[in-house]
Formats: sequence, structure tokens, C-alpha cells
Amino acid sequence: MLTCVLYAVLQLVAGPQFTLFPDSYRYARAAEGYLGASPAEAHRKALAAYCASRADRAAHDRRLEPTARQSERTISAGEERACLERWADAPDITTDDPRYQAIFAGRPGYPLLAAPFVAGFGVLSGMRLLGVLTAAAGSLLVLGLLRSAGLTRRAALAGQVTFLATPLGWWSAQALSEGLFTLGTLGVLWGGLLLCRRRSVPAAVALTAVSYGVAAFTRYSSALVFAALLAAITAGALCLPGRARHRGTAAFAGLSVAAAGGVAVAMRALGLPSTQDTLQDTFTHHFEAPDVSDPWRELLGLAWRFWRDWSAQQAALPYFLLLTALAAWALVRYGDGLGRLALAAALTGALQVTAHPLVLEAGRLGALMWTPVVLGLPLVVDRHWAARPSREPAERGGAAPDPL
Repeated sequence: MLTCVLYAVLQLVAGPQFTLFPDSYRYARAAEGYLGASPAEAHRKALAAYCASRADRAAHDRRLEPTARQSERTISAGEERACLERWADAPDITTDDPRYQAIFAGRPGYPLLAAPFVAGFGVLSGMRLLGVLTAAAGSLLVLGLLRSAGLTRRAALAGQVTFLATPLGWWSAQALSEGLFTLGTLGVLWGGLLLCRRRSVPAAVALTAVSYGVAAFTRYSSALVFAALLAAITAGALCLPGRARHRGTAAFAGLSVAAAGGVAVAMRALGLPSTQDTLQDTFTHHFEAPDVSDPWRELLGLAWRFWRDWSAQQAALPYFLLLTALAAWALVRYGDGLGRLALAAALTGALQVTAHPLVLEAGRLGALMWTPVVLGLPLVVDRHWAARPSREPAERGGAAPDPL
């Protein structure tokens, strides 16, 4: 909890580093709608917060230029006024195309969660407070997950701090759905870990089911990919000889299959936008241009160019690759099944980027690729730096469970 408090204090001095994104505007507008505002009023309140946020950031950045002469307040006022005039009469700051609006209408989880914060503190302050709480909650889930994995308090604390210090924590704190989806992902991983180690089975089943529900209610397409990957990886573990072949692992595989199937059925029954729609959105610049005839072919070409460029960037500054390699080694050597769960989360992030290989969005969509680092580096701390003499069962996260 002290770590969470320190993190919150650091966020208070972040200033304009917290900025509303275009997607934040739509979530704020939806939250205002859930609170009873008319479409016009919801647009006005969300736009006011968006313009104020972007103006503060633009003024802050411009004041850092050597040729800046105006005060930050003057620059901010001018930027905010121009922003409000530009979109005052527009139904959306991007497009009012029904296909584009349907993409966000199918993601009610985050704006529903944000609604009480918006009602109590306003759009900007409420969403900022929610972001801090979401990131802090994610760090506590990491702490609990690692303690359940048998790590010492010191090592689990290292995982909590790592979460907050990586893009996983940063994006969780933004006014976007990433934070809530990350909470759902971590909940599924925690429940899966307990089931794969045959511990607290009823509670683990409930935690897994609820977490899948949160993830699907927040971003159903990502939840479908995540559940399908976990189902495949867990089923593969059942087919191989080893300690994972037991009823707990089978139960987790069954829950993952049910989650993936449930999301797929819901998408079809409710007519939710599919990958085809999001690809058209990507290659028509939010449906401003005519639809492309073969979006999958366009995607393959763009994804190839993106990952080639990403590889070159990583080669030039390979801290992510080095940390991931170290974490992967620790997960394989000491993870006892935790590596499989981290792999599914990382692949989910990589596939999200592959489906939307846009440079400006890659950091956000690929944040889950840091999951092995967050869960693997604490294993290194646990094995090589944490105090090791005479660890009692209580210090190691509890006594070993009896076999089922």
C-alpha cells in the first residue's frame, strides 16, 4: 500500500503528462450519457475536458522551446479556444460514421466504471483519479499473483514496482480502457495460476470467470484472442507429461474455451463489429476513404513493414529484448507454469499490434508484451537477491496444497 501511495504522489507532480486521448473523449462522452446527459450535453462536457487537457499539454511543450515568449497560461487559453471552436458543432472529433461509433459502443466496461468518478469529480479529474486507482489496483494484483506463486514479499514487491514502472502501469493510468482490461487479464492469470497449482479451486474458478467477464465487457475482441490463446496453451500443457496434467489445469482450459466461445457467440448474436470492420477503419482512415477490397492483404504488408521497423528499433536500443530474455529464462527455469500464462498475455499484446500495426498506437496496444518482464524479473530477485535463509511456509506464500 505504501508503494501505491508513493505512486499516487508521483502522479500528482506529473502535470500535463496525463492527457486525454481522442478515445478518452469518446469514453467520457459515453460516461456522461450513462449519467443521463443528452448527446449534445455529453459531447460538450467531454469536448471541454479534452480541449483543456490537450491545451495544457501543448502550452507546456511550447514553453520548453527556446523561442517561446508567451506565458503558458496565454498559450493554453488560445489552444483551448481553437479546439473548442473546431469541434463545437461536430458530433465527434473524428467521425460520426456509424461503423466507427459502433466500435466504441461495444465497449461499455470502462465508461461504466468511469461514470461515478466523472459524476463526483468532473471528466478530467475523475478520469485521472480512476487511472491512478486502476494502475495501483493492477500493481496489487501483480503482488498477490506473485505471492500465490510462492515468491517472497521482497520479490513480489519488486514485481509490483516493475508493473508501475513499465508501459503496463503507464497505460493503465491513462483515461483509456487499457487499465481495466489489464486488471481483467491479471485476474485471469491469477485464477489460472491457482487452478494449475491445485489451490483454492472454487475461489480460483470464480476469480477466473469474473476476470474473463471484465475483460470481455471492456474489449471483447482482445478478450477473445486472450482466452483462445490461454485455451490452446493450457490444452497443450495437458497433452504433455508433467505436473500440469491434473483436473485444475483441465478446469482452467475449460473456462478459457468457454470464455472464447461465449465472446464469439455474443459478437455474432449482438452484431458487434468484427476484425473486418476494424481493418476497414484502419485502411480508410476512420472510414473517410472508400473501403479497400482486400484489407487482410493490406494488413499483411503493413504488419511486415511495421515489425521490420520495430526490430530495427529494438536492435538499436534493446532494453526491452534484454529484459524479456532475462525474464523468459527465469520463467522457464523457476516459473512452474507461470511462464505459460505470461506467454499468452504477451502474445495477446503482439497480436493486437499485428492487427493494428500503427506506430502511434503500438505502445498502447502492445503493453501486454511487458507481462513476462513484470512476472519474470521478480523470480530473478527471488532466487538471487531476496533473503533466503529458512523460508517458512508463511513467507513463501502459504503451505503447499494437498493434491486433488
